Amino acid sequence: MALPRPLEGVRVLDLSQIIAGPACGRVLADLGAEVIKIESPGGDLSRTVPPIINGIGALYAQMNAGKRHLCVDIRTAAGAELIARMAEQSDVLIENFRPGVLTARGLGYAALAARNPRLIYLSISGFGQTGVWSERRAHAPLLHAEGGTIEVAARLRGQQPVPEVHQHADLYSGHFGVSAVCAALYQREHTGAGQHLDVALAEVLLYASDQVVMDLLDYEGPREFDTWTYPVVTLASGEIVCLVGNPLRLYGRWMAALGADPGVPPADEHTANAKVTEAVRRFGDAAALQAALAADRLVCTVVQRSTTLLASEWAQERQVLGLAAPGVRAPAAPWRSSAAEIRMAGPAKGIGADTRDILRELLDLEEPEIDALAASGVIRADGV
Repeated sequence: MALPRPLEGVRVLDLSQIIAGPACGRVLADLGAEVIKIESPGGDLSRTVPPIINGIGALYAQMNAGKRHLCVDIRTAAGAELIARMAEQSDVLIENFRPGVLTARGLGYAALAARNPRLIYLSISGFGQTGVWSERRAHAPLLHAEGGTIEVAARLRGQQPVPEVHQHADLYSGHFGVSAVCAALYQREHTGAGQHLDVALAEVLLYASDQVVMDLLDYEGPREFDTWTYPVVTLASGEIVCLVGNPLRLYGRWMAALGADPGVPPADEHTANAKVTEAVRRFGDAAALQAALAADRLVCTVVQRSTTLLASEWAQERQVLGLAAPGVRAPAAPWRSSAAEIRMAGPAKGIGADTRDILRELLDLEEPEIDALAASGVIRADGV
């Protein structure tokens, strides 16, 4: 007997693009919601981010797998009205336009809530929907710089600042958006009313940092979970290994396990790291090093690409990957349930691939009406 899907029966209109909003919609789709990805005729900007596999951008596929694809030009009055009518029959709307953009097109929260008081409207922006910075443009790299993400990493490592590789602010905000939407759906079960959810990337980035509270206290002493101090060493085999632990606190145990003369106990982490690194380099490969450390329950692992982990027996057994688009594999939903089915709902598609079906199902439009909208440029239904 098939297990139910947690958000089955929930309809989501996803007007967002790039990462933050789409990541939220992707998780809701994994949870079983019907998520309708609404794009302009030009498509989500992430569609053009390489690599492009079989006509679908890989990043786009990862963020939009499992969604239905509708193409409507909301810059037109007719297109905006189509979305407003769909909102009357939907549970959730996700958007990450600059504050005020959708309001000017008749698609703001107040206008849509008047037509559907049960609508949960999620707005994701850089600095929030209100306040002196609400109009500021914001991207994840800007927030990593302003929010301390780059600075604290450089300060604690004693290095020059470097940009972040991952889009932390965007991804965290998308996932916090999921929590907000699910909480709002639960609240609506008791009140019958929807609400406007305001998620600011800057606030999320600060909330998700485990270092902010120490900086607020001007604390300069030792910090626990100081993973930036862990020794990373290249062995003669070419393997790069990471020892798990602070080199100063574990210095004596490590040196004993490595069979090295500890000498004069080091006074600082830098010196301890250098001495441990020298002792580690005597080992020819990771297996020999791990065997030596295991006798004292010390941990060492090999630094590797994500693809190595994804090819492991563990990843195969857990079915960590799903097909996000033809030829594009991507991580599937990262949790399991004993009472529900949680999975990637299907592949991402071309622009407007489901436009005709959605307009027929939700708005009862006939083919001549759909053809007229396509001819006038209000919609795109070719799916390319």
